[in-house]
Amino acid sequence: MTIAVATVLSAREWEPGLVSHARINAAIRVVVRAFQPQDIERHIDDVDVIVVGGEVSWVTPAALASWRSRGVGIVGVVPDGDQPAHQLLVLGGVDEVVPESTDVAALVQAIRFAAPHTSKTTSERRGAVVGVIGARGAPGCTEVAISYAMAHSSDRATVLVDADLEAPSIAVRLGLRPRPDLSDAADHIRSEGVIDGAHIHVTHGLDVVVGSHRPDEITLAPRLVGEVLRYVPSRWDLGVVDLGASASALDHLESVDEAILVVDASALGIVRAARLVEQWIGPAPALVLNRVTPTTRAQSIEAVRTWTGLEPAVVVADRARVRRAACSASAPERRFSRAVAQLGEPL
Repeated sequence: MTIAVATVLSAREWEPGLVSHARINAAIRVVVRAFQPQDIERHIDDVDVIVVGGEVSWVTPAALASWRSRGVGIVGVVPDGDQPAHQLLVLGGVDEVVPESTDVAALVQAIRFAAPHTSKTTSERRGAVVGVIGARGAPGCTEVAISYAMAHSSDRATVLVDADLEAPSIAVRLGLRPRPDLSDAADHIRSEGVIDGAHIHVTHGLDVVVGSHRPDEITLAPRLVGEVLRYVPSRWDLGVVDLGASASALDHLESVDEAILVVDASALGIVRAARLVEQWIGPAPALVLNRVTPTTRAQSIEAVRTWTGLEPAVVVADRARVRRAACSASAPERRFSRAVAQLGEPL
């Protein structure tokens, strides 16, 4: 799919560089180079994405919001370190903000991610999506997500999705190749409307979409992750999503049917979980209290009740075997898996 792009004329190098790139690359087509607001308005119906520089005076938050309301994606380009320009673009609700030093290939990727969704399929929903989330500090979300997915993969079509944008680890944990990844799956949904077999890893009888970790490229846009999550129930009976503790994890709760909150049974872990619960907007979570020691079991349970207001659905003991299994490419330790399986099947 070729994306129709409008650029707001800028004296900065990114604009002519993008136009030159478009002439030799079929991924994007520059349909207008706007000098004034009316240039955008005349072509708004022919444009998929507008690329603007944060330094342009007539690019106001109101103008940006108006374009977004008409279904156009927007990518903002800001001079490195220009926080006021960055804030202006964020206030206007742009889809992506990239620094001026970003190379043209990464800028094209941002444009692709900001393009309006054009799914070619309208599959009906058939399954449920369970999101696994935790506060920062590695409470064990990945191990819980893997265990929960494996526990239900024998009797229903299940996919495990690594949607932790800050620390994707399922590929390493299960010994899978890093590509194809979540970015590839999101890109294929936007172009073809589906995730096909070429974008799925299979291990332990489980379909897996591994997380996206590309050091030289911009981070996958959270709303692209949302599109993947919304697609999952049209193909699988159950989707288990490791949201981790990334800054955007809470935003994805609107795309899940049920949630599992993983809490590390330490004082710091419980306090961090309490702060996360204060911001919670979504289905009430089933709480997994992880790494509980025998001597502090009662205190940990009481503390998590007091600080989060939630009753632990599962209490998982801290065992050396669990930690060893988590450092291998094998399935999670059996006792750990049995404990997580107590959460039961999603509705």
